[in-house]
Amino acid sequence: MRAPEVSLEYCVLLDGTVVRIDEIRGGFALSIFQTDLFYDVCDFLARVHDLDRLEHKVLVNLYALKSSRVKDIAALAYYVREHVDNVVEVCAFDDSLAVLQNLVSTDSLVFRSLGGAPHAYIEKATRISIAMKVILNRLFRLIPSRVQISPSVVRGWVDVTEAMYSKEVFSSSLLLYPFPFGMSRQFRFFRSIKKRGGKVRFSGLPYSFSGLWKLLVAKDKGDLTVVRIETSAFQCYAQELISKGVRTIYTSDEFEVASIAMYECLIKAGVTVINTAHGVGLYSPHVAYSEFKGVNATQSAFYHQRCSGLKPSLRKSKNTKLPLASADQSRFLPPAVVLLDQNFLAFNCVAESNALIRTQQILENFCSSAEVPFFIKVHPNSSPTGLSHGSVRIKDWAAISAFRPIFVTVNSTAFYDVQGYGPILVCDEPSFLPEIYFGEDLLVYRYETLAEKLKNLIKEDAWWSAASRHMPSVGD
Repeated sequence: MRAPEVSLEYCVLLDGTVVRIDEIRGGFALSIFQTDLFYDVCDFLARVHDLDRLEHKVLVNLYALKSSRVKDIAALAYYVREHVDNVVEVCAFDDSLAVLQNLVSTDSLVFRSLGGAPHAYIEKATRISIAMKVILNRLFRLIPSRVQISPSVVRGWVDVTEAMYSKEVFSSSLLLYPFPFGMSRQFRFFRSIKKRGGKVRFSGLPYSFSGLWKLLVAKDKGDLTVVRIETSAFQCYAQELISKGVRTIYTSDEFEVASIAMYECLIKAGVTVINTAHGVGLYSPHVAYSEFKGVNATQSAFYHQRCSGLKPSLRKSKNTKLPLASADQSRFLPPAVVLLDQNFLAFNCVAESNALIRTQQILENFCSSAEVPFFIKVHPNSSPTGLSHGSVRIKDWAAISAFRPIFVTVNSTAFYDVQGYGPILVCDEPSFLPEIYFGEDLLVYRYETLAEKLKNLIKEDAWWSAASRHMPSVGD
């Protein structure tokens, strides 16, 4: 048995195999970080700090969205829970052991302590990223604008905002906030709305520069520094909006760890806050909205669970209206396979990236053998690279308009965009938990079944039967 590194947490199995924490993290999809166990871990670790109610919730959100260390602990807890009959010993830091002892049934395990955790819960790279967010927000506040803020406001970032609030972006003031994943995309959106007569301006939150230095040099207490900087900025911004007479806000910011601080103030002042989910994932467990429009009932229920005053509902619009014929119009066209690409590695989603690579290999082999065209729909934040191993990378949906598509995805938000245009196969490998993102009654695949499912779906009758299982109105 190979001894692990002294500083690395690990489990010992019945047969003597050592499983290290990095192997556990890399082997699990990020779906495990959208389970009740994960949020219980975040809450347990946040309770170590003696914070008031609001700051505790912001800290839980911060751990859930930004802490690699917390994810390590949760992954270890998930692994032990799922393999409890095969794990005999856990060697870990004290915070991990505390979580296991309190949240997982581990009476039969031997625990060995590595001492206190050697790393801050919020890494320096994350703190630098937050510091850049602070600077960008302050810079956006300096951009001059003649647009006055009206009683109805849309908080936006890029073109997806218009898909969510197609009427409101023109009947309200559209406020654009920094979008670090594609500034050029944001400026194109700004010009597009302005050209069509929309009242749009760049905006930013009033982050304090005095907290920047603390943020960059913080060590063990870096998490609390972030909580206080974020909470203060959002609370101050709430007062700004109230002073400007804002009565209704349309947004999509459940990814903001401290938005709860702003919206609790606004709702208390009588402002209506409507949030539309911008993706299929679960983000901050603690939010404050008047209404949450989720992509499915499971997602809406998740946010209602910790925000009892929130009215849960479902989105009626898609992020993208595709230039494709509906399934009933295209059922007699020749078949094609379309893989929905995602930039997983940009977010360190190792298991998902490996699943995408494995899926692509299977699709390439199948399509080559079956002589069926194979397309890869490139993610909006990626760049197409042309032909690759028999696949055609496309950025424009119109490229598949002459085909009867079979869509394949690991867990892309585009699942909801392509509904009504063809059947959608979703990855169901262990730990991927597609029901979290897409609800029940799905067409799922595992690596060993994917080719056989495709072989059946290229038949017109089977294609139509599968496509019509989830058939919303394409115009919705």
